[in-house]
Amino acid sequence: MRRWIPAVFLWLFLAFAASACLEGVRLWIFVRTPAPDLAPLELEIEPGTNPKAVADLLQEAGAVSDADLFYWYARLSRAAEKLQAGQYRFPPLSTPRDILDALVHGKVVYHRITIPEGSTLREIAAILEESGLARTDDILRLSRDPEFLASLDLEGARSLEGYLFPETYYFRRNTRAQNLLRRMVLEFWRRFPESRRERARELGLSIHEVVTLASLIEKEAVMDDERPVIASVFYNRLKKGMPLQSDPTAVYDLEDFSGPITREHLRRESPYNTYVHKGLPPGPICSPGEASIRAALDPAETKYLYFVSNNDGTHTFSARYRDHRRAVARYRNSKNRRASTGEDAATPPQQMEDGAPP
Repeated sequence: MRRWIPAVFLWLFLAFAASACLEGVRLWIFVRTPAPDLAPLELEIEPGTNPKAVADLLQEAGAVSDADLFYWYARLSRAAEKLQAGQYRFPPLSTPRDILDALVHGKVVYHRITIPEGSTLREIAAILEESGLARTDDILRLSRDPEFLASLDLEGARSLEGYLFPETYYFRRNTRAQNLLRRMVLEFWRRFPESRRERARELGLSIHEVVTLASLIEKEAVMDDERPVIASVFYNRLKKGMPLQSDPTAVYDLEDFSGPITREHLRRESPYNTYVHKGLPPGPICSPGEASIRAALDPAETKYLYFVSNNDGTHTFSARYRDHRRAVARYRNSKNRRASTGEDAATPPQQMEDGAPP
């Protein structure tokens, strides 16, 4: 019997080794083999999901064929506690090894959003909600939170209107609303370096006033080469103590406004209405782009005090009011001709009688 004991232990050891070897081969094959019929799929892993639950989610979604094997593969790779939450997109023929690598390194889906130049705060909030990144109410609440504004060094700002720089951004699905907004404001500061702050001081303007002026230029201009000229009109009127009379300011704080702007709008009481109040409005009316900020800091040198649309994206500029009235008459005649021929005669806000008394 004593002679058989070593042989029994040897056979047990060999059986165990063979079994372990077979499991090792099975695991080796598993991690290198895509799940059957794996098509491109997206999977959301919520923060706090434990490794076993992640493995189960992967099997339920069809990303892996065996949740237990994937879990043990993650454990043996010392990666089980490194799995990151987020939204993932796995391409066809992704193996468990590919999937684990994506989860460990956080290769999540980034959502591309574009903020157009001239977007208002409400429009930006709607874009973020439509992209599934944040709720409109949360964005608007944070954008007016004094403590949050103070953390962004926005001196003089009552909200983030004007400071969410229009650009294309890439965000992860689970990015907090605060971080979405912070990223856009950081882009604004990147476009407003010390050289531009110094230029604002030379003009006798605060950064907030420059952004406010740039937002008016953004709403009025269509052609980039006209932006410095439009800026010069506003500067000239400010120097003479004339109201800016920028049509978009008359309707800025009307929620869900859609044109056209009427004379009643131009007469309505609003702190933003530059027909009623002289000087700049209390804050920006949209997010100005790079060209408008540049124009606000480097206006053309002109004597113009008025401008009106040519109905083609350009404007006629005038230094004298009687010349401006002639330009307005031409604009009206052109609009009437377009209406009589059945063409679209809608008048965008920036193409009203800018600079003319209401």
